[in-house]
Amino acid sequence: MAVDRYDAVVVGGGPAGSAAAYTLAVAGKKVCLIDKSEFPRDKLCGGGLTFRSKREFERVFKRRWKADLINSSQDVSFFSRGRFLASYKVRASIHFTTRFSFDHYLLGLAEAAGATLKLGRAVSDIDLQRQSITLRSGEEIAFGFLIGADGVNSLVAKALFGQSFDPARIAFALEAEVPRDRLPHQGDRVEIDFSAARWGYGWVFPKQETITIGIGGLHRLNPDLRDSLDAYFRQKGLDSRDFKVKGQYLPGGGYRVIPGRANVLLCGDAAGAVDPISGEGIPFALQTGAAAGAAIATALSQPAGRSALETYCDDYRNVVAVLRRGKFWRWFVYPRVVQRIFAWIFGCEPIRKWMLVGT
Repeated sequence: MAVDRYDAVVVGGGPAGSAAAYTLAVAGKKVCLIDKSEFPRDKLCGGGLTFRSKREFERVFKRRWKADLINSSQDVSFFSRGRFLASYKVRASIHFTTRFSFDHYLLGLAEAAGATLKLGRAVSDIDLQRQSITLRSGEEIAFGFLIGADGVNSLVAKALFGQSFDPARIAFALEAEVPRDRLPHQGDRVEIDFSAARWGYGWVFPKQETITIGIGGLHRLNPDLRDSLDAYFRQKGLDSRDFKVKGQYLPGGGYRVIPGRANVLLCGDAAGAVDPISGEGIPFALQTGAAAGAAIATALSQPAGRSALETYCDDYRNVVAVLRRGKFWRWFVYPRVVQRIFAWIFGCEPIRKWMLVGT
């Protein structure tokens, strides 16, 4: 069987992989994106898109995002220990999307730019020494550079470092999509409950056709997370058994300081680039994916210059600075000993006026 050769191969078809493949293709490089799933596909994700997501999308893809994929809200309610704290109207809208549609859209942009997509093709082996990937179909693909954008269970990270994540730092989440008619009074109100899980939170995120209800927290501290999810659904007058519940590991602040080695770069969840407080990952996926693609494009065009990893790390340090601050501030959010203080802060009128537009 003939071996296909590419300047760069991207493993993973989420936002990070699409941003990397798009950036390389626009730069005129021969790039292939591989994902084990056919698209569109379901993926556990709250689907939150903050102003940072919007900014990164428009910067990377050079266009406004597709409005019909987005549902927006400015109304946020906070809860703790089963008690309502406060409702706010936030200054900047919070946007929500389904990864089913959003990821498919991003992949289409990468393909239109010239990237080759190999979807529904699972990777069976990564040989870093030979710089080749073998698919379960037997197809072999050779690469000059490899980008691991294949999520928290990254095969690329495992091939590079021996494990895809640190079990002591990993988080886990459960969620389900609830038809809007099952919560007729919810509207577009966002809900956050910081006591639904230990070192995590519960969420109610309004999307165009459904409302996502889920909880997540550090895995080692939440051995009974399914019971916690059941209780959270009961608070909403629902039975979680009536819906399809999805589970997924999530980076819990265990980002990689050096996101790669030699000609292999990691981005998005594969690098642990997820906000340690909110769990927000899409903007960091877009940012790191595009940065990895740009670094490789530069290295290919200027082979005598700096390495792709060195160039990538320049941009990646900006992401790490945000994540490091998040790791510090979560000590003022999640420990049980500060929950009462935290509840007071969110109910404090002066702080409300400073942070938000009060309802």
